[in-house]
Amino acid sequence: MAPIQDPPTCVETPKRESGAPGHHRTRRLVSAWITLIPSKVITLVVQVIAIPTVYRAIGPKEFAAYAAVTAAVSILGFLNLGMGGALVTPLAKAAANQEHRREASLFKCTIIPLVVMAILGLCITLPLLFWLPLKTLFGAAATGTGPQALRSAALLACVGTIVAIPLSVTDSARQAYQEMHISNLFGTVANAVLGAGLVLTAWLKPTLPAFVAVTVLAPLLLRVLNAGWLFVQRPYLLQRGGDGKSWPLIRQLAGDGLSYMGAAAIASMLVYSWPVYYMTRVLPPVESSTFAVYFQLIILVASFGISLAQPLWAAVADAMARSDRAWIVKVIWYARAASLAYGACSLLALGVLMNTLLRLWLHRTIAVGTIDCWLGGAYVLLATWEYVHWPLLLGLGALRSASYLTLLRAVAFAAGVPFAVRYGQAGVMAWLCASVILITAWCYPRLLTRALERFQVVPQSA
Repeated sequence: MAPIQDPPTCVETPKRESGAPGHHRTRRLVSAWITLIPSKVITLVVQVIAIPTVYRAIGPKEFAAYAAVTAAVSILGFLNLGMGGALVTPLAKAAANQEHRREASLFKCTIIPLVVMAILGLCITLPLLFWLPLKTLFGAAATGTGPQALRSAALLACVGTIVAIPLSVTDSARQAYQEMHISNLFGTVANAVLGAGLVLTAWLKPTLPAFVAVTVLAPLLLRVLNAGWLFVQRPYLLQRGGDGKSWPLIRQLAGDGLSYMGAAAIASMLVYSWPVYYMTRVLPPVESSTFAVYFQLIILVASFGISLAQPLWAAVADAMARSDRAWIVKVIWYARAASLAYGACSLLALGVLMNTLLRLWLHRTIAVGTIDCWLGGAYVLLATWEYVHWPLLLGLGALRSASYLTLLRAVAFAAGVPFAVRYGQAGVMAWLCASVILITAWCYPRLLTRALERFQVVPQSA
């Protein structure tokens, strides 16, 4: 992997008229936030309805196969190499400067490698799914359903997941163009179609392959429509020709993409999946299941606040391309204040009401200790403060530095989990909070200040 590359010193450019672009960025941010709410609500409703619907329709044994298939093929998502994330900042800057030729080059240098990876992925995985014993692939889950049904479901899931990999670039392009409100609307429709499709499948044809087909292909269809609309809006993205620098550009995007994948995928797995998995292996089932539910509630609360910061990424990149310094200074101050306000409210809510929320959610009582409740709220506060700096840094071009720091924090936490588990879920949550305090809570602000100084944009609050 290439060494850390911070953004180069900005060369002073003639001052542009920044009022209209600033208002445009603000409107796009508001649009993204407004459309995010129904998207999150629909996602929550689908999660609440879909799982019980599938479980009742096919029974516990085939449901285990359904869960195994969908979880296994999700690993194939790593074939995207993180290149979609690497595309956002340079594409946003090219769009701000109205460099359509540069936009087309960036887009093609991202999607072509992903098409190649998808083809290679299909060539490797399909023969394996055809010939390998199902028990080798899915373990005990393969014993609860017919081999033909399970193999068909696995093939459908594999094809749908891999075909979606090049289409994921559309979401990154939407983010770069500050059109997350469009992606949110497509996501809302996709979740609604998915929920309705699962209910209809349970009524008309409740089989394992049918449920897997709906789960994988319904979102894929909406991604195809989103991509088609993007190309109708911007046909120049598909124009032939280039700037003669395709291979160096692909290598740069791939390097940035691998860094981004380390932070977005690997770090997330280490922080949110590893502790649950480890606790289920070493603790009694009652204790580990309580932690899994308690931890899931914390993730849900944190994820909503974190998702509100995501639209800042492309907006900051656009502002930097236009030398709109005043807007960047203002948005940093407001973003930090909003993250602290959301985190403080979450700390108070979870510290006081966590057991009540769990009871309302599960319709049964799960006792969580007072210290655990406050530790869960403290982590949400720390996580929102940590994450609000992430899109700001990516927008300023410090993708590799920010990604390596996130991965470092995740690795440090994961390494300490076996020791923290000795003190139960309170020990795990205390170590999770400590990992943020010791590494990212202070390093991210310093990294942001350094990135801003390189661009000669030093806000008083930084």
